[in-house]
Amino acid sequence: MADEEAIQLKRERLAIETHEYFWHTCPELTARWKEAVLRLPPSVLRDLVIELREVETVTTRTDQELMAAGLAVAQGRESAEYLLDRALASMEHLNEVAEDMTQRLDELLKA
Repeated sequence: MADEEAIQLKRERLAIETHEYFWHTCPELTARWKEAVLRLPPSVLRDLVIELREVETVTTRTDQELMAAGLAVAQGRESAEYLLDRALASMEHLNEVAEDMTQRLDELLKA
């Protein structure tokens, strides 16, 4: 059986990453998109749709990883630690992608 302490630590790290995304990164990204929609020309917004699709793809994959890890932990499966690692990596990647998008929008809005 997987080390319960290691699983608990990974669950806590995942909770911190998730909190960071939903309480900080996501609201900032949403605010930038609202401003972009109002201020940027349609041609620039069309180009940004491609980048937004990447955010959507990463979000979907992260959701799948989080669901798999949550189910494994709830069921006490041997794979729980491995799936928590994958979910944590996915959540970190989602944060990075969203922060990159926020920075890109900032640059466009300042131009």
